[in-house]
Amino acid sequence: MKKILIILLFITTPLQAEKIEQLSWFNLQELLEDDNLTYKIIKSCVSLNSAVTEIISEEHPELGKKFFETANYLYPFGILTLSKIKKINYNDAQKEYSNSIDDQTKDYMDFMMQNGVINQSFIEGTFLGDDIAYCNEIRSAIEITLSESKKQQ
Repeated sequence: MKKILIILLFITTPLQAEKIEQLSWFNLQELLEDDNLTYKIIKSCVSLNSAVTEIISEEHPELGKKFFETANYLYPFGILTLSKIKKINYNDAQKEYSNSIDDQTKDYMDFMMQNGVINQSFIEGTFLGDDIAYCNEIRSAIEITLSESKKQQ
């Protein structure tokens, strides 16, 4: 039975790889220059933080709350970026973005659950720890930028 599970993991992992990729390879300058990349990264950060929230909240509610806060902080920036890219109104962008977040959150959860079977950890042995740190850097950069722009006004 264990061999069948491992074989299934190898078969399904390439499918996940198309939907989930390492975010921390991109630098912040690239994000500033490419709205499509910015959207992709923010959407992935929201999805990743949402997935971690879903998986750990029951056992670690305070830690889950931190991931939830990051997901919620970044969420509207993804909508604004999608609205700008597609030149659609905020409400249409919000609907599309919400569906996309739901799908990618499920992909991250599946990826983490598969890793949990293999490594007895949702994150160990993957790039997800680096991506969580990267997403926190993105949030921090946005917070600093907004703070500086308020000071200039």
